[in-house]
Amino acid sequence: MTRGPEPEITDIDILRHFVVSPDPAFVASEIAEELDVTTEGARHQMNNLVDRGLLSRKKPGQRTVIYWVTSAGREYYAENVS
Repeated sequence: MTRGPEPEITDIDILRHFVVSPDPAFVASEIAEELDVTTEGARHQMNNLVDRGLLSRKKPGQRTVIYWVTSAGREYYAENVS
């Protein structure tokens, strides 16, 4: 995990993991590990994507939040990847 300022992660960086993975959902720590950022940084960005309708989330437990890509998120990804 990196120290200091959070590296720049884009919406596409996050959405790519949801679109190309056979897994239907992720927790923030899984995305953070893949992108080499803090869990808090990944969670913050993922919550922004939820606010924009590109991801959805559910809190099945007291501390666990799972995220999955919406159809709008898949469309956004497809439109922004060359």
